[in-house]
Amino acid sequence: MLSKILYQIPCHRRADRSLFFNGKQFPLCARCTAIYTAYLTLPFFAFIHKNIYFLLLGILFQLPMFLDGFTQLLKWRESTNTLRMITGFMSGFGQCLFIWFWTDIITSHLKW
Repeated sequence: MLSKILYQIPCHRRADRSLFFNGKQFPLCARCTAIYTAYLTLPFFAFIHKNIYFLLLGILFQLPMFLDGFTQLLKWRESTNTLRMITGFMSGFGQCLFIWFWTDIITSHLKW
């Protein structure tokens, strides 16, 4: 069931960029696995006071994945799954910070 859901998520699923467990390939590549794992941290932000640093860190945390992805795309080097996991988690975590910052701004202006 969960496997069918995960296969609906857009991902290239290349074997050379995926994680394996007991000889079976994960349904997502290493980077996507880390990004979606980082999304699980979003509920914990409800207990943290939001400020402009969330926005700045959210943007800053995108840079490592951007650099890793583009240097690999330009064939300057080949990334590793470990680096993909680290940069993917940072990017997913940064997206959570960014989303939480803007969600707070929007809901405070709507005065729910």
